[in-house]
Amino acid sequence: MHEILRHLPAGALVLDLGCSAGSFDAAAFPFVTIRMDLEPLGASSRGTGVQADAASLPFRGRAFNAVVCNHGLEHFKRLKPALQEIGRVLKRDGALFVSVPDATTFQDRLYRWALKGGGHVNLFDKPGELAAMLACYTGLPHVATKILHASFSFLNRRNTPRPGLRRWVVFSWRCDGALAVLTAMLRFIDRHFRARTSVYGWAMYFGNVPETVELRPWTNVCVRCGQAHSPDWLAEIGAVRRRWLFFSSFACPGCGTSNFYTRYEHFLRGTG
Repeated sequence: MHEILRHLPAGALVLDLGCSAGSFDAAAFPFVTIRMDLEPLGASSRGTGVQADAASLPFRGRAFNAVVCNHGLEHFKRLKPALQEIGRVLKRDGALFVSVPDATTFQDRLYRWALKGGGHVNLFDKPGELAAMLACYTGLPHVATKILHASFSFLNRRNTPRPGLRRWVVFSWRCDGALAVLTAMLRFIDRHFRARTSVYGWAMYFGNVPETVELRPWTNVCVRCGQAHSPDWLAEIGAVRRRWLFFSSFACPGCGTSNFYTRYEHFLRGTG
């Protein structure tokens, strides 16, 4: 989403839709951010909070320069009215960022099974059809679709405690290191057998996206906070710390948790 946010001027207005505590750090940008969710937003949302239904947005038409819907569409009970509303409030030269899980992946199937649905009421399995539907309802051209990789951070009991869910308790892990090993094993399977065990879903970009979207996979996803990072950027800032036998690790810039590190050429070509 930062390919859009980095280029918005100070006078811009951005809607972070279905965001819970927030999809990005509003304080890091000069524009005005409005957070909106169906549930009450806590003080940690760091932006102007509005509690409302996405299918009935309380904003005037053509008000927003950009709309971010990060992992939200799968939760909208009235999907098509919500998409119509997004199209209504977006400026004609605006931009839209949407991310959704791929319902066919191992990660999303496990998420929905362990969390008794996890609140997912819309299951997406065809990115082309979804992109065409979003372009139709918003009137914005589809610019790019990027594959997202998972870290299974929803299984991290220190990160997302969910008392009362017996299935989740059985499969959740207390140790960040154990989840890092699990993620590394799945990355290894994907690299060498061209599988999709660590794939999560898609990020889609529409409209005015001034920056070229990096389509190579960001497989360095933190097992604690779930942030994904470019391998080149991690190396540039010195986050890649040490090598364990044949594996390197990185400290997540967001939360400091140690994770196994993969490079583009390793993942794409399966070299070691």
